[in-house]
This record gives sequence, structure tokens and C-alpha cells, in this order.
Amino acid sequence: MKYSDINIGSIYNVDFDPVRPCEFDKLHLALVLKKNNDKKTAIVLPLTSASNGNNVNKINLGKLDCLPSSLKTADTYAVYNQIRTVNASRFIKLKEHDKNGKNMPIDCKLAPEQFNMLLKLSINELCFSYNIDQKMDLYLSLYNQEKLKKCIDLAYKIKQSAENSELLLSELASLLYGFQYTLNQTELDNGIAIIFNNALKKLDNNKISE
Repeated sequence: MKYSDINIGSIYNVDFDPVRPCEFDKLHLALVLKKNNDKKTAIVLPLTSASNGNNVNKINLGKLDCLPSSLKTADTYAVYNQIRTVNASRFIKLKEHDKNGKNMPIDCKLAPEQFNMLLKLSINELCFSYNIDQKMDLYLSLYNQEKLKKCIDLAYKIKQSAENSELLLSELASLLYGFQYTLNQTELDNGIAIIFNNALKKLDNNKISE
């Protein structure tokens, strides 16, 4: 398959061979978690019908409606400790019989709630060696990092357009309230700090008027 034909959140057959001992091998279903910036590889989570290791390094997804009819008869297990990067050339699109009996490629998209659950499991597995305090610090740091990105994005939207600016200022103010952040020099030069301050002033004025 071509890299451009691979979709995040979809399931494909992936040829994992050649491998070394203890690695996931042979042709197996796999879920695409991420497409890499090299435009050649993707990170996948292997799937299997084998139940051994369930609740240890696997989780039962049940019978997946998105799969071809021939693969819906058995439960599917996600092997979340075997995430790996593979080249696009290892991917094979799944097929289903159409009304004329012809084998046609299909996009087997996993339900969003299942995809999000597996993504969380995968992230947690990568942090297996961390104790609970280290995990909390890591997740909080990542949360604050993404929160600041959203605040900066909102500020640029407010700066570029007067449309919906009041609504955007209110949203920005609610995110900034009680939030400790640091802006880099480029953001300061672009007036982002001023927009942040205006949002917080708007919040203060609303509280006074109430």
C-alpha cells in the first residue's frame, strides 16, 4: 500500500515478518495509531484472535462490526504491549465481497470510543515503569502543554478576526483563569500576552458586574 492510502484509526493486514524472537510475527490485523512525518511509516497496534494473555497484555474488543464478514465470527484482542513502527509496504487493505461476489477493498474504521480507549492503554503501557506520582506529573505536564497551545491558538484567532471575538475571549478567559503559563519571545512580540490580559480583564469585569 501507499502511505497516503493508510488512515489513522483503521485496521489493515500487516506483514510483521521478518522479526526477532518475542516480537509479533507473521500476517496479522493491526490498528493504525499514528502516521509518521517521514511519510513512509506508521505506528500500529497488533490485533489477534488468540485470547492468551487477555487482561495482562491484551484486551478483548469483542466482535468488531467494522471488519469483513469472514473476520467477525471471533473476538478480536488488542495486543497493547507490542506497538511498533512499520513501513507502508507492509500494509494490505482488507477486502469484502460486494453484491456481485467480487472482492473489494474496504476501509475498516474502528469506532472512535474504542480507538481512544486503545490509545490511552498504549500510552499507559509506555509509562509502565513510572510510579503513580511520576505518571501524574507527566500527564499534568502534557495537559498543561496542550492547554497552552489551545490558548495561544485562540489568541491568534482573536487577533486575526473580529468575528466571534467576544465568544473567543470568553473561552480564552475560562482556560486562563488560575492557569500558570510562560510565553516565548515570539508570542510576546506578536502580542499574545496582551490578548491574554484582555481576556482575563473581561473575566474580572464580568465578575464585578455580577
